[in-house]
Amino acid sequence: MSAWHAAFIRGTSGIEKTRTLVEEPENWESCLAMKAERIKQLNDGLLRRTGVDFSRYRNQELVDTVANAVTFPVFFARSVSRSVGAFLLAMCAVIIAVKSNFYEAFLAFVGFPLALVNGVLLGIVLFVRRIRDDMSRVFEISAQLTLQVMSDIGAARSKLSGQGKSFPSLLEIFQGVNAIVVLPVVTGILRRRLPLLGGLAARIIEKFFGQVDTRLVAAIEARNKGEITTPAPASPAEVSEWLQSAARLIESGRGLLSGIIDKVAKVVAFPFLTLFAVVFAISLAILLLAFKMIV
Repeated sequence: MSAWHAAFIRGTSGIEKTRTLVEEPENWESCLAMKAERIKQLNDGLLRRTGVDFSRYRNQELVDTVANAVTFPVFFARSVSRSVGAFLLAMCAVIIAVKSNFYEAFLAFVGFPLALVNGVLLGIVLFVRRIRDDMSRVFEISAQLTLQVMSDIGAARSKLSGQGKSFPSLLEIFQGVNAIVVLPVVTGILRRRLPLLGGLAARIIEKFFGQVDTRLVAAIEARNKGEITTPAPASPAEVSEWLQSAARLIESGRGLLSGIIDKVAKVVAFPFLTLFAVVFAISLAILLLAFKMIV
C-alpha cells in the first residue's frame, strides 16, 4: 500500500489549513468533499513529487465523455419528483375525502411540507439504489484514464529520471485521477443540470464514490499482494512491466466492482431510509391525531 493511500484511509482528526494534503491528508471521503483549493493543493503536491499534472486531464473531452456516460441527474430528478408527487397526490386525496375546513387548513400548512420531506427522502433512497450502472461506467472511465496517465508517465521516464522524480504507484495514480479529475467533473455536471438539488445530489455521489474507491483499492491490494510495484524511471524494461501489471490489476478490479457497489449502495442508502421511516411514522401519527380531533 502506498504511503499516500495509507494516509487517506487512516485519516486524521481534522483539517489543518496550514498543511497540504500531500503532507498530512485527511481520510479519502473528506478529500472528496474538498473545495477547489484543496484539490489544487493535492494536485500541486503530486506534481512536485512525481512531475505529473493530473489537472490537465480534466478537459472538455473528458467532461463530454462523462456527461454521455452517466444519467445521475435524470435518475435523481425522476426519483425525487415522482416520490414527492406521489405524497402530494395522497395528501390532496385526503383533503378531498375529509370535509373539514380545520383539517384542510392543517394539511395545507403541515401536511404538504411533511409530504415534501417524505418524498425527497424516499426519492434519495430510490436514487442511491438505482445508480449501479452509472457508477460502474464512471469507474471504467477512471480506469481508462489511469492507464492513459501511466502511459504518459512511462513515455516521459527520461525526463522524470533527470529531475529526480519518483514513479507514483498504480493505486496512487488511480486515486489521484478520481479525486482531482473524475469526481469534480461528475459533481460539476450534477450541479449544472440540477440547479435546485444539484448540491445535495453531488454530496451523495461524493460519499458513494469515496466509499467505493476505498473498498475497491483495499480489495485490489488484498487480492494482488506483491504485484503492486513502483519501478525506477531509468529502466525501460521495468516501466514496460509496470504498465502491464497495471492493466492486470485494473482488470482484477473490474471483477470486484459490482459487488462493492451493491454493498456501498446499501450503506449509503441506510441513513436516508432510516430517516424516511422515522419522518413517515411521525407524519402519519400527526395526521391521524389531527383527524381524531375533528371526528
